Amino acid sequence: MGKKSREKILEYSKLVNKVAAVWTRVSTDKQADNNGSLESQKKICEEYAACKGIKIKKYYGDTSESAKTEGKLYREMISEVAKDKEMNVILVASFDRFSRTGPEAIMTKAYLKTKGIYVVSATQATDPDSAAGTFMENIIFLFNQFENSLRRDKAVIGMTDCLRKGNWYSKPPLGYDKKKVGKDHILTVNNTGKILRNAFVWKAVEGIGDIEIVRRLKGLGLVIDRKHLNKILHNPFYCGYIQHSLLGDEVIKGNQEILIDEATFNKVNGISNAGYEHKEITEPFPLKRHIICSDCGGYLTGYTVKVRGRDYYKCNKKGCKSNHSTEKLHQKYINLLNGYNIPDEFIPILTDVLRKVFEEYNQSKGETKKVLLKRKTECENRINAVKVRFGLGEINSEIYTATMGELNSRLAEIRRDLEDAGQNLSNMMKYINQTIEMSCKLGSLWNDSNFVDRQKVQNLVFPSGIYFDKEKDDYRTENENEVFKIFRRFAETYKGEKEKATTDFTRLSPSVGMRRLERPTPTSRT
Repeated sequence: MGKKSREKILEYSKLVNKVAAVWTRVSTDKQADNNGSLESQKKICEEYAACKGIKIKKYYGDTSESAKTEGKLYREMISEVAKDKEMNVILVASFDRFSRTGPEAIMTKAYLKTKGIYVVSATQATDPDSAAGTFMENIIFLFNQFENSLRRDKAVIGMTDCLRKGNWYSKPPLGYDKKKVGKDHILTVNNTGKILRNAFVWKAVEGIGDIEIVRRLKGLGLVIDRKHLNKILHNPFYCGYIQHSLLGDEVIKGNQEILIDEATFNKVNGISNAGYEHKEITEPFPLKRHIICSDCGGYLTGYTVKVRGRDYYKCNKKGCKSNHSTEKLHQKYINLLNGYNIPDEFIPILTDVLRKVFEEYNQSKGETKKVLLKRKTECENRINAVKVRFGLGEINSEIYTATMGELNSRLAEIRRDLEDAGQNLSNMMKYINQTIEMSCKLGSLWNDSNFVDRQKVQNLVFPSGIYFDKEKDDYRTENENEVFKIFRRFAETYKGEKEKATTDFTRLSPSVGMRRLERPTPTSRT
C-alpha cells in the first residue's frame, strides 16, 4: 500500500497491506527465566502474522515491564508507532500483554484507532471494525484490570498476615541478609550490620552527631549518607520490631535477629533532634534551640535590639509571648548547673563508678581499633600493589596518580581514627579525674567556655533540651541526664540526710544514662 494516509482511516478488514509492530512484555525477570515468555510471545505473533499476511516491521518491548501502569518503554512504543506512516497494527500475543490498566488501555486503543492503527491479539479473535468486537476488547481490558486488583488484594492480605507473624517479606534494611526457608523469611545481621551497630553505640554512649558518625563509619569501610543514617537510628527494626504501612499504627515484635538491644535503641532515640546539627555559631546565644518554651513547646531563638545594645531569647511561635534577656537566662542556667556539685568526701565513690563505666567504654573502643588496624593493613597492601603494577607498566601514570590519591586519603582518615581510638584507650584515670573535675564545677565551666564548648556542656547535662517556665520564671529539670539527676538529688538531700544521699549515690551503675560523658575541653574565646 506504500505510505498510508492519516487523513483517510480505513477499516481493519479493508487494509490491503498490514504492517505491524510486535509488542512483547513480561512483568518480572523471573517470568522470562522460568518459561521463556518473551520468546513464546514472539513465536505466537510471528505465526499469526505469517498466517494473516501481516508484515512485521519492528519489535518492541522484550523486557520485564509491568502492564499495571503505562511504563516508559510502552509510552515510547505508542509514540513511535503513532508517528510512523507505514505501521498500522500493534500485534500482541494477548490483550493482557498490551496493557492491564483497564480504562487507560481502552483510551490508548481508541487514540491509536484515530491514527489508523489497530491493536490486534494473536490469540483472542475479535472484530475491531464492529461495535460488538470493540465492546469485547474493552471488556477484556477491564477484566484484566479486575484480575490485577484481585491479585493485589490477595497479595496484600498475605503480606499483612506475614508481617503480623513477625516476618519481614520485602527487601531487608541495610545490615541484614534474607533467605526464605519454606514459608519463613529468615533475616540475619551481616558484616555491614556489625559495623552499623557501632553507630547506635556511639550515639548512645558518646552522644555524638550524625556527621561524625558518618565519618567514623566510612573509616570502618561503610559509606552511608547522613539522611539514611538518621532513618536507621530511628528505625525500631534494628531492635527487633516491625513497622509497616500495611499495619497502620500497630508495631509488631519481629522474628529478625536484633542488631542492637532495645535499651540502647531507646537511649539513642531519647536524644531530641537526632541528626540535627546547627552549624551557625552565634556567641551571645549558646542556649538557642536548647531552651524549650513551657507554654507552646517551641524552641527559643536569639535576637539583638541594636538600639538598646541588648540580647534576648524569644519563642518564635505565633502568639507566644515568651521573651527574656540573655543576661537573666544565662545567670539562672549557671545557678542551675551549680546545683550538681558533689561534696569532696564522695568523690572516691564517683571515681569507682566512672572507672567501671570507662572500662566498658574502652572495651568497645578496643573492638573498633581492631577493625581499623585491619583496614589500615588492607589499605597499605593496596598501595603497595598499585606501586608494583605501576612499576611493571601495567597501569599508566594518570590512573596511578588518581588511585594513589584516593588510597592515601583513605589511609590518612584511618590513621586519624586510630589516633582517636588510641587516645580514648589510654590514661583512663586521668580522663576520669578530668570528668569529675568538670562535673564538680559545671556552672563556672559553662560560664568560662566559648559557644561550642558551652553547647557541649548543656547537651551533656540536658540532652533533650530544658524547659523554661515563664510563670515560675525558672527552668524545669525533668529532661536532665540520668547521671546528673542522681548528682542533683544527692546534693539536695546531702545536707539534712547524709545516709539516704549516700544510698542514692551508690545506686549509680555504668549502664545508667552515660551517653554523653565526653569532657568538653574549654578553649579561649574568639
